[in-house]
Amino acid sequence: MKAFLVMSFSALLVAGLGVAYAHEGHDHKEGKAGKEMTVQGELIDTACFTTSDGDAKGKEHAECAGKCMASGVPAAILPEGSKGSNPMLFLLTNPTVLAPYAGQTIKVEGTGYEDKHAIDVKKLYVKDGDNWKEIQLKDEHHKMGGESDAKEKGEHAAHEHK
Repeated sequence: MKAFLVMSFSALLVAGLGVAYAHEGHDHKEGKAGKEMTVQGELIDTACFTTSDGDAKGKEHAECAGKCMASGVPAAILPEGSKGSNPMLFLLTNPTVLAPYAGQTIKVEGTGYEDKHAIDVKKLYVKDGDNWKEIQLKDEHHKMGGESDAKEKGEHAAHEHK
């Protein structure tokens, strides 16, 4: 079982690095499947959640999930009211900044690709009492200041957030 978990974790890590590397130099196009959406639910780590068949969640798993995300394991949202593990949506953003909020209720605004179980995150908020606190995202397409800044630096055009 340990070997299976290690192999699964390694596969997810390699896939995540591949996605991060592949991001540079390509154009983001909102396909037919992409639609603007806001989702509220629990912030989870994908490795433990997936390999546990959806059992690794909640406050009792928050510390472990935080460690996983801090190490680079992709983060996801499990929408409120979800039954089973199928509704999980990968968060297309750097998971390390989200690690301290593992297991908490979050709200995500972005372009959803439900058929791919993913959401390209534009804004992310964590529930703070009765309020929402915005989390500053730190990844390639969120740190770009705009198309003119990117062109001046010789980088690819900034990701458009409509």
